Amino acid sequence: MRWIKTSTSTARKNLSENSLVASALDAVHNGQAAPGSRTGRPRTRTIAIASGKGGAGKTSVAVCLAWSLAESGRNVCLVDVDLGLSNVDVLLGLTPRYTLEDVILGDVAMDQAITRVRPGLDVISGGSGAAALADLDPTRRNLFLSRIRSLEHYDFLLLDNAPGIHRQVVAFCLAAREQIIVINPEPTSVTDGYALLKVLHQNGLRQPPYLLVNRVADGFDHATLARRFAAVCKKHLRAVVLPLGAVPNDPAFQQAATQSTLTTTLHSPAPGINAVNRIASLLTRRKESEALYSHVEGFWTVSLNTLFQGLHLPGQAVPKPAAQKKTAIKDVLTRLDAVLKDLENLRSRSSGETAIPSETAHAADRLAEIGNRLHRLAATWKSGA
Repeated sequence: MRWIKTSTSTARKNLSENSLVASALDAVHNGQAAPGSRTGRPRTRTIAIASGKGGAGKTSVAVCLAWSLAESGRNVCLVDVDLGLSNVDVLLGLTPRYTLEDVILGDVAMDQAITRVRPGLDVISGGSGAAALADLDPTRRNLFLSRIRSLEHYDFLLLDNAPGIHRQVVAFCLAAREQIIVINPEPTSVTDGYALLKVLHQNGLRQPPYLLVNRVADGFDHATLARRFAAVCKKHLRAVVLPLGAVPNDPAFQQAATQSTLTTTLHSPAPGINAVNRIASLLTRRKESEALYSHVEGFWTVSLNTLFQGLHLPGQAVPKPAAQKKTAIKDVLTRLDAVLKDLENLRSRSSGETAIPSETAHAADRLAEIGNRLHRLAATWKSGA
């Protein structure tokens, strides 16, 4: 794996952890209750599923794994936290009435955002929920945490993260008790998967994550790839990786995904679902450690604590405290201006096309809501200037 060795030669070392993030993670992974979480014996296993780049098949793995765990008699909730690019509902052919964003920003109860897929399997579509978490004031945050308590009865809480190495991905992975890093045999997927693991390790990940090799072609030696990947992690990060196996490249799954009929394929004895069934069996057999279980509210509390505090990300210099706020404001406003220009260009290009009225109306409502939030935010900045 020459490309892996090359990518690790520039790895940065000895990056100090932020004390707040480290203490919150210590509380979670040492079995203590996080601030604001319930006491008593937890029963839920939180598993974050992530990949270093798009195209690794992460969402398909998440959906199949959730289905397989439900098939084995477990009570599973699959939460799509992929910002505004939620794909779980698309793969399953679902049209959720409410999303996680509605729970966070609106007056929607958590059970209203849950879509039942089959007995034992519920789905919560993210919308832009992960992004909305950044704007929560203390009152809204406490309200959200009180609503999230209704998920405590699940055996498994699976989180389908956005691809790449973003702040919300790192925060959710750090707060979860277990992580599945999905790669495929492409060099870019391998190196990006390693980069994600490096960032998680630098930000305080202590427990060994799982490694799953997806979309494996016939005859490919996935076991050797997994061993070499683990060896590089051990050598350069001093981190242990737990091999979770491989999922073959199954054309039936790709076809079903493009047609939003994945549930039909999940009923069949396809090679892909057979492999995921074996992976689900491995996970369910690993139940002896109390450290695998947590309170759902505690998980979300730690996620919120770490989301925008002290995370070190690729290409991000650690600014001096006095300059940190000024730099952050300038960068955010620059990105916001770019997004607005993209929206203007998108509307200009689509003005001559036939649009679906419901979709354009929904987009207009979302823009109006965001505009109102910007007005309120601007007012608070002016009052504090």
